[in-house]
Amino acid sequence: MRKWLVSSGVLNRVSKPSRYIGKELNRVMKNPAEKLRILLAFPDTYEVGMSHLGLKILYKELNVVDGFYAERAYLPWKDMIGEMRDAEIPLFSLETYTPAIDFDILGITLQYELCYSNVLAVLDLADIPLLQKERTTEPIVLGGGPCSTNPEPMADYFDAFVIGDGEAVTPILCNVVKENIYLLKSGRRSELLQLLSQVQGVYVPSVGKKATVKAVIGDLSDYEMDSNPLVPYMRTVHDRAVFEVMRGCNRGCRFCQAGMIYRPVRERGVEEIRRSVRKVLEQTGYEEISFLSLSTMDHSSIDLLTEEILPLLQPQRVALSLPSTRIDSFGVEIASKIASIRKTGLTFAPEAGSQRLRNVINKNVSEDDLMSTVKAARNNGWQRVKLYFMIGLPTERDEDLEEIVRLARRVKAVGFREVSVSAAIFIPKAHTPFQFAQQIGEVEAARRLGILKRLSGRGIQLSSHDPSSSTIEGVLSRGNREVGKAILKAYRLGAIFDEWNEEFDAAIWHEAFRAEEIDVDDYMRGYDTHEELPWEHISTGISKEFLIEEYEKALREETTGDCRWEGCTGCAVCQTLNVSNVLRKV
Repeated sequence: MRKWLVSSGVLNRVSKPSRYIGKELNRVMKNPAEKLRILLAFPDTYEVGMSHLGLKILYKELNVVDGFYAERAYLPWKDMIGEMRDAEIPLFSLETYTPAIDFDILGITLQYELCYSNVLAVLDLADIPLLQKERTTEPIVLGGGPCSTNPEPMADYFDAFVIGDGEAVTPILCNVVKENIYLLKSGRRSELLQLLSQVQGVYVPSVGKKATVKAVIGDLSDYEMDSNPLVPYMRTVHDRAVFEVMRGCNRGCRFCQAGMIYRPVRERGVEEIRRSVRKVLEQTGYEEISFLSLSTMDHSSIDLLTEEILPLLQPQRVALSLPSTRIDSFGVEIASKIASIRKTGLTFAPEAGSQRLRNVINKNVSEDDLMSTVKAARNNGWQRVKLYFMIGLPTERDEDLEEIVRLARRVKAVGFREVSVSAAIFIPKAHTPFQFAQQIGEVEAARRLGILKRLSGRGIQLSSHDPSSSTIEGVLSRGNREVGKAILKAYRLGAIFDEWNEEFDAAIWHEAFRAEEIDVDDYMRGYDTHEELPWEHISTGISKEFLIEEYEKALREETTGDCRWEGCTGCAVCQTLNVSNVLRKV
């Protein structure tokens, strides 16, 4: 493969050739002899996949083990796929240019439903049969990531899924494969899969809908942060060093899948973060670092953390970014300290325009909170601010949308040069209180977005999701194995890179749905709270009773507090998984 890359001239014929050469700083090189070989594949382009922390974490944790060798692959762009097929070159790893089919395990990240057709492209390019039932001695195809919490749409294409924290279970799974590799090599695949199905946090679809409880890390500090991260030769989507300072969020936003499936909250300590930042600054040339979590400003010691980190960044003017800013004056105070080095953008997520609807979704912030925050931001020199909202939320009325227009204009009147408003279409997700809710259709979504279009101009920029792509995502997110057949049909019809707006073609998906007799409306309807849902055999630790209670409270416009500060809310995660919140308050 490497010889072909160099001698064929292909790198001169494709866009962004640095996607395919490997050789990055801090890559792991091992002698593959006598080792279990694992290929970690991201079903999107290199610059997207290299920005994904989860794959990097597994890359580090697996390569710490002497008997394992983990390498990486990303889905080539369409021009490179064409070149590879013309030359009969299969998907290969970036470390050793080894064909994917020669590995023992092929692990694929399921980060976003609209990447499902890309997953099939990865398998196809690797010369691995798309259907699990047709494989014999090929690598074990392993899925993981947030989408695996409803694995059924992709169940026919994977041998097994990791549910929960990958660091906790993937090394165990790999060890089972290594100890029983003779079963795979001799074609006794089903026997090996039976063994894998006995590992907590591993779901094997061919064994049946066996109840599977997610794997969980009790304390993030049991796993060292990566002080030698991979450094690419090209600009990536998030071109910075990333530090996961906390995992989980208990704020309880009822639409948020991540906030439910990653419970409980587990924080890293200030000193271990400081040590890791210092080492990464020494080992890389990044001009920006990011503290990643679902709600970084909620870290118990965020004030001390920023005080400890900023002096390390100032000599080389390295910027610090936080994923989003808490809607209170404290959030702006922290953001102002960070901006003393280099100002980055400020982002707030009210999610809904009216207080009534914020109560429905359990977004426990008021308009007064937002306005005092943006005024503080403007007084501290910010000229631009971004606001995130959703439309189509349960119980939403036109007056709630009018409130978005009014609120955005009120923010603009504070004196910002520019206010950006992003409107996403609500999509019910598995394992959330709103998994029972209805999703609005494309015509209704377009009508509601029309109400917001009055925001455009006069210093306010409006962006929104494509209603047609939201429909497809909604069907895939709550789908079953019947929907999985339509995914294969869509891929055969040409669906690929659907998560890229310019590549998405709704007509392909609707043709696939018709061919497989998928009733789109049936997957977008509201569910009865006592219905058996396609993903109920997968447990994230939260009881269904809690999700029902939260949904009913939403309909009554009642809120629920955060257990970190207001006591147990009864979600059952700590009892089911034998874990608890880990807070590092100094």
